[in-house]
Formats: sequence, structure tokens, C-alpha cells
Amino acid sequence: MTRRPAFSKLLVFATGWVVVGGCNRTGDPLIPESVFGHCVYKNRFSGRTECREYRGDRWDEAGASADCGEWGAELEAGACEHEDILGACVLGDPERVIRVVVPGSDAGDCRQQERGCEIFGGGIFVPGPVCGGDDLPEPNEGTVFQWPVLECRQPVKGEPAGQGAGGDVCTWSMVSGCTEPGRHYGDYASCDMVRTQRPYSPVPSPQPPVPDDLRLDDPAYVAELAWVTEQASACACVCCHQASATPEGAAIWDLEAPGNWVNGFTPYGLAFAGGFLDSSLLGAYPAAENNGFDRASTGLPSTDPERMQAFFAGELAARGLSPADFADADPTPAPFYQQLIHEPQRCAGGEGVAADGTITWEGGSARYVYVLAGDAPNPGLPPNLDLPEGTRWRVDVPWDAAPMASRGVRYGVVPDGARQSFPAEGSPAKLVAGTTYYLYVLADIGVPITRCLFTYSG
Repeated sequence: MTRRPAFSKLLVFATGWVVVGGCNRTGDPLIPESVFGHCVYKNRFSGRTECREYRGDRWDEAGASADCGEWGAELEAGACEHEDILGACVLGDPERVIRVVVPGSDAGDCRQQERGCEIFGGGIFVPGPVCGGDDLPEPNEGTVFQWPVLECRQPVKGEPAGQGAGGDVCTWSMVSGCTEPGRHYGDYASCDMVRTQRPYSPVPSPQPPVPDDLRLDDPAYVAELAWVTEQASACACVCCHQASATPEGAAIWDLEAPGNWVNGFTPYGLAFAGGFLDSSLLGAYPAAENNGFDRASTGLPSTDPERMQAFFAGELAARGLSPADFADADPTPAPFYQQLIHEPQRCAGGEGVAADGTITWEGGSARYVYVLAGDAPNPGLPPNLDLPEGTRWRVDVPWDAAPMASRGVRYGVVPDGARQSFPAEGSPAKLVAGTTYYLYVLADIGVPITRCLFTYSG
């Protein structure tokens, strides 16, 4: 059983957070008792007041002070002190832990904090008293992954006919989706749907502004920048990275930023966009099904990946870096890499599929239930990684339906309000007595709650 991701390597993620290694038997992280100090600050990404607590014997004043300084705060003695706590995001390695305490009294914020920590931050969320331990409230509709659809619309007035039937422009409403080159994604697909598929927050760029970028006086550079801008504008990137297309403002980099908008990228973001960090775990459509845009080679989708890579290699060079600086980086983002390499243990507490087909899991209600071969790879993200070889049966509930309860699903029987995603037709293959299978259950896309091996008794 795994209630929360059990991360095993020290990895740097986009926010500058790191992933903690080591969990106890219940799935919660091992947190050292010794406290070196803490600092209180306002998180530049979420805007919330937080307290960073430095735990473990490997902390020293230089290291803790430097980390506090990155958040504009000063190191103080002792532990964090707050009366009402939503929970804590645990980061770092087992002997040098950062425990980010999140004050608050509104239990409605619990799920958002859990997902922000574990999906976006790559940490492990430990609920506090306000969030009721493991009994977190169900996510509201706005946070549930909405499955992509292929939207076909007539061209915006003044634009040429599309490549679809009847001159339509057909676009996937998916994070990795793109409309036809030269068009704006927001005109042809739902950004509201896209923003349910990844955590979104209006986050100012941490990069210092460049008031006078002399490269904008170079016609050749300006032409390449215009091409990259056009490519990005045609893809779902705009849903989070173009201020006018978002509900509350752009996240980190903004296509509408004054001057050269690419200066808003962090070095990590430049490497990600250029494909120098492997981002294939985020999923991608084949270029032929995505209006010619490839997202397997570059983080920023492109109809010409080599040209896109060359542009972002140049941006790294302008900051004194190169793609080689990221050559040894693990695939990104960190939480999905950890999910990819997760090794399931034996099921416990009656989890698995009973002889009568009843499926039991722990960790709360679920939107996706898999039964796979015992040696099957871990499921990944749609559109191309969510049905790994070895899938025997998968049943889902859509975003606007109630999730499934443990012991409320029987193998091969689709519950009311749910749909069978595999096999596409008919009943799944019967389970064989004495055979080991893999039960993989998710609260939502990217949020596994039970991943364990069971032997079917028949």
C-alpha cells in the first residue's frame, strides 16, 4: 500500500524545492526530531505566509541562513509556532529536512495544499489538525482532471480555412495540445479545461528584469523570437503563461511581458523548453495528431524541434550555461519520475481483488482503478502513457461524477456513472487463481493512493 508518493532520490524541481527520501510504515515521511531553526516568509508563488523549519543533524547556520535568504527571510532559533496549521510539505533528504509549515484555518484549502506540495513541489504533504489527518475533503470540481476532447471550430474571422472537415480548426483541449500554426490556442480550445490538468497559480517570475535587452536590436534574433512566440501562442502554454489568457495572471514566464518575454524563464525553464531535460513523462500526442507540433523532443511544443532547441541553447549561452549543464538530470517533473520508477510492494490489509471480484484499496475514494499484470509498468499521464502494456482492466469516473469507493467496485463490472477505458470493448480477461496482479488506484490523474501486488485466490 502507498498512501502518498515515497520519494527515494534528491531531485531539484522547478520551484527550487527538493524531494525527500524515506518513509515510515504508514507512508508519512521520517522527520528528524532535532530542529536547527526556522524562518517565516511569504511564498512568492502562492502568496501565502509559510514557515520553513530546518530539521536534522546536517544543517548548519550557513546552509539554513542561505535558504532563508532565498525567500527574503532571516533564520531564527527554534521550531515554527502556529496555532492553526493546514499541514506541512516535507522536502530534502532524511538527514537534512525542510519542513514547510502552512498556517491556516480553512479546511477547504487542504486538498489544494496537498496537491501543490506533492504534484507541483515534489514533496510529501503531512496533514495538520485543520485538515483532519488523512481525512482530507474531496477535491471540488475545479481541481479534478478534465479529460481532453478534440474541439473543432470554424476559423476566427479573418483567418484562413482550417485543415479539418469543412474548414474547421481541430485542437486537443490538453496541456500538450496545439492548434494550427499561426493561430492562437485560446481561440480554438478550452483553457479552463486545460488548467484542471496541471496545478495553476499566478506566479511572478523569480528572474530579475532585463530593462534593455540589446539582442532586440538584432533583426536575426528578433525574427527567431517572433517565431518562438508564434509557436508558443499556438499551444496550450498560453493557458498558464499568457496573462490575458489566464484568470489571475501568468505563471513565471509571460508571453505578454514587456521587452523580451523569454527573460522570464528560469535556467531550469530554458533547459525544459529546449528539451535538454527529458520531459516526456508529461505525455504527448504524435505530431500528426497535434497539428504538426512535436512535444516529445522539446518541452515547448514545436513544428521544428531542432530550431526550437537551437533557440533555447542560445538563451542558456546568454546566461553562461549550456545544455551540457543538464546532461545528468533525471527526467522531469520529479513527482512523475518517482511514479515511473515506483516498485510496488505486497498488498496489505485486505487490499486487492477478492474471489468474488470485489476490489479493496486504502487511501480514500478513487477516480481511476487499474488491475494490471504483476510485472506491468506503472501507468503514466495521458494521452500516451496512461495505458501501459499489461493493463488487464481500467475503469474511470469523469470529472463531474462522484468518485468510486473502496469495495464498491467489482472486477469487470462497470459501476454506475463510470466508464471502462480498457478493454475498449467487452469484458476483461478473467483473473487466474494463484497469479500475482498489480492494483493501481488513483484519486485523480497523477495522484496515486494505492499501488500494490496481490495474488488472486480465485
